[in-house]
Amino acid sequence: MIRRYCIGLFFVAAAFVPTLLVQRFFPYPFLFLFFAAVMATAWFGGIGPGLFAVIISTIAVDYFFVPPLYSFAMNATDSAYFAAFVICAVVASWVSSSKRKAEEALRVARDQLEIRVAERTSELQKSLMELSETEHKRVLLESEKSVLSDRLEARKLIERAKGILQRELEISEEDAYRTMQRESQERRKSMKEISESIILNDDLKHSSQ
Repeated sequence: MIRRYCIGLFFVAAAFVPTLLVQRFFPYPFLFLFFAAVMATAWFGGIGPGLFAVIISTIAVDYFFVPPLYSFAMNATDSAYFAAFVICAVVASWVSSSKRKAEEALRVARDQLEIRVAERTSELQKSLMELSETEHKRVLLESEKSVLSDRLEARKLIERAKGILQRELEISEEDAYRTMQRESQERRKSMKEISESIILNDDLKHSSQ
């Protein structure tokens, strides 16, 4: 807080020196730099230091620049000029401070928006990863289901083929299965293909009869 008021004092001093140097060239005091000092103080320090700069500027202008010089007394003609300066300085301080607050609020809102966007983006990426993982699991389950279905179908064919061999050759279930295994190895075909061949031959045999 002290630093902000010191900034205001510095800006007023920076406005006072050049104004004092050029006052002889103007019929009325050249007070533009004081307005700039007030606005700069309000911008960097806020409304409090801005009003402090207005007070210091008012004292400096009244004493050094408004006739009679080096006195706080003033005539009626210069009173309106001095009052206009004070009003304009207060308005300049308020406008500058309000604009700074508005920009600060806008910056905070923008930062919060960026944070929310980043959080939302992270949530979406997490959801996409979970969705991708779920889809991968679904594909695996479909693949496992297909494999199990094929195995079940092959098992049914093998059982049916064993029954045909048992009936036709009058052998046991174990011997029928060994016969199919031997046939599979010799012909280099799967048990399913051997079973399908046995079933097909049996169907053709019954059809011909």
